[in-house]
Amino acid sequence: FSSRSRHTRLGRWSRGLGDVYKRQPSHHVSNGNQFMNSDKFDAAQIEFDRALELDPNYTPAYVGLGLVAGYQGEPEKGMELMEKARLLAQDEEQRQQVEAGFKALQEMATEN
Repeated sequence: FSSRSRHTRLGRWSRGLGDVYKRQPSHHVSNGNQFMNSDKFDAAQIEFDRALELDPNYTPAYVGLGLVAGYQGEPEKGMELMEKARLLAQDEEQRQQVEAGFKALQEMATEN
């Protein structure tokens, strides 16, 4: 194989990996968190929703949606989403994310 054809095959293969990554809920949660950190809450919500389309039980997506709701002035909705996240949490890391989410929502509620 020539260097050029090998490079072409590697390019196709690496693009394929990118497509696989985009089908992972973690990819969309990461994007959602970036949007949320930039105060782009509508875009963040879309990304968290996409994560849930791929995995309806993906705890981090519910945490993100709960925080978005809080930032958008809907703390009750945020608490409901965080409670769902608590029920779905599968490990200690996810439980810690949920508890951090509850704490952030409580702080938002006291600021308003």
